[in-house]
Amino acid sequence: MNYYIRYFDNEEVFNNVDELVVFLSEILHGEMTQELIDEVVGFCLDKTNFPRHFRLPNKTTFIIIKTNSQTLEEFKTRGANGGVFPSNSPVKEEQKSAYDEIVPGMYDVSITFRRAIVNPETRKCLYADEIFQVQMLAESQRHCYDVVVDYLRNNPEVDARSQYPSIRSNNFQATLIQQ
Repeated sequence: MNYYIRYFDNEEVFNNVDELVVFLSEILHGEMTQELIDEVVGFCLDKTNFPRHFRLPNKTTFIIIKTNSQTLEEFKTRGANGGVFPSNSPVKEEQKSAYDEIVPGMYDVSITFRRAIVNPETRKCLYADEIFQVQMLAESQRHCYDVVVDYLRNNPEVDARSQYPSIRSNNFQATLIQQ
């Protein structure tokens, strides 16, 4: 693990903690205390991969970022990970939900949305829950949701200020009736 450090315009990438402490001692002069050295070494040796700001007594800060980059140029062009994800944080595969599962067929769809009802005299909105039910042919539950919400949004009888629930809420159900 390498360490990127920035203090005002001074920045560098170091291969070990000792070089980092020497660099800090040179640029901070009298502000480098044993307590600060212990904090820096402790941060560098723990397993977290988050950047850390260190506050100095004169109310300035410097930042240390753990990196896979070998040089400052590589850090600036490829980022902290050097174009590679750290070994302790594996790349997550895109998760597909049950709503995206392709199961073509006839669905019974029910959505409870907050319909905006405009008072023509005052032009103010009042919101009321309204249930919209339909049976439809679709490829998946997400397809049902997208078609129904698109229909309601483009329906001239439904005010544009109406609010629609998330596909994951209890206010949306799509049940497969027939495949």
